[in-house]
Amino acid sequence: MGTLNENGAALICIPDISGFTQFMAENDIEFSRKIIPPLLRTIVNANTLNMKVGEIEGDAVVFYRFGILPTLNELIRQCQDFYDKFNENLKVLMDEHVDNFHKSVSSEKLSIKVVCHAAEITSTEIEGITKLIGEDMVVVHKLLKNSITEMEYILLTDKLLAYYTEEAKQVALKDYTLREGKDIYEHIGTINYSYMSFLETNQSATDKIPAAEPEN
Repeated sequence: MGTLNENGAALICIPDISGFTQFMAENDIEFSRKIIPPLLRTIVNANTLNMKVGEIEGDAVVFYRFGILPTLNELIRQCQDFYDKFNENLKVLMDEHVDNFHKSVSSEKLSIKVVCHAAEITSTEIEGITKLIGEDMVVVHKLLKNSITEMEYILLTDKLLAYYTEEAKQVALKDYTLREGKDIYEHIGTINYSYMSFLETNQSATDKIPAAEPEN
């Protein structure tokens, strides 16, 4: 387990709603207001790692945390919690608004992906609002638009994974099909990462994630 200092690197974790743009384009604002805000609140309430909310965007919540990194087991469990709670609430909303959901194909394509990064950032307050600043904030937002074809996945940047030992990675990720990926962004260059699909796991989150992980 690594350490992140207050004025240096921070854990950035962004759960992002897949299919959001199409959903907003195909549905009226009144229906969208009944669906998207509750889903975003579900994501915020599923935060078990004591992360702070940096921003709430139209389709994503930007969480950050300075200090001690969670174990990789804890981080993966957190991502799985975001996914499970999101889909539980989506099912409830679909049952409550069944007629509206049946009118739009995009409604049933709503899902979630989670991007995690170790970012060199600083924070400042603007009119009482905390703003995260740094090139890595640009990087992590760029990563929300990547070349991964799946809709539901966890993305872990190489920069984040470098904080964990090989043993920790093998233990925490052993039940996932881990793939390597990279994307090239203008003015930033190549960003390398690993990712795994939520759909390729055969066990529940509580069965799959080991209870503890050795610390460095």
